[in-house]
Amino acid sequence: MVFDSSARMNATNNNNTATLQIDWPESYALKQAREEKSAYYYEQKISLGTGYVWSQKESYGFGCLSDDCNHMGEAAWASLLPLLKTLVNKHDIKYLNIISDSPVSQYRNKTIMFLVAQFAKQNRVEIKWIYLESGHGKGAADAVRAAIKRAMNEAVSFNPDAPFANAKDLLDKKDRLNIKLCIYATDDIEKVKQMLPKLKSIKGTLELHEISANSDGLLTGKKLSDDSNIAVRINLFR
Repeated sequence: MVFDSSARMNATNNNNTATLQIDWPESYALKQAREEKSAYYYEQKISLGTGYVWSQKESYGFGCLSDDCNHMGEAAWASLLPLLKTLVNKHDIKYLNIISDSPVSQYRNKTIMFLVAQFAKQNRVEIKWIYLESGHGKGAADAVRAAIKRAMNEAVSFNPDAPFANAKDLLDKKDRLNIKLCIYATDDIEKVKQMLPKLKSIKGTLELHEISANSDGLLTGKKLSDDSNIAVRINLFR
């Protein structure tokens, strides 16, 4: 895909830039290999966010797992925050590009916009978030998700008597997988929610295809992800 190619080139040619392509379409249904023959058998669901990171230092797939299936903006940010902190604090990344699809509940909303601006200001970095319209391929993120789901299915099949009850159980039983995995919890989501002030609704959110935050926390948006398109300042407060 064009976005994958440009993202890879931009990040791998600059030592202080990283590009993430992310996807979070569904929850993984955790089923036992030998399901209980009970009317009260419960099917556990695990939230599974996936993506790929390109940078000059290293490029890799990643997965964010949780027993909490909240897919709102605060949960999306909680799932990404450990990775963003690692890139900035350990790899000295100063420019972050994030590419995702554009569901309003997850990524294209005032919660994410505030958190992007806050993170940029607190860490003195610049962040650009590009929203793809539905129907565009997700490339590497799709491939990573398929690999993780395959590894999960194999872990259950090869351990039919293991009591898989949550995301951690799966990670403990999975075979070697060349993808970086992390777990986030309900507490992590709640911490993000507690950081949120009262934000006003943003008129024209659905028209935005790119947002950017500079190291001073100034947030701007574009209707087209194009350098020639005029960026408009976004005010999140009343």
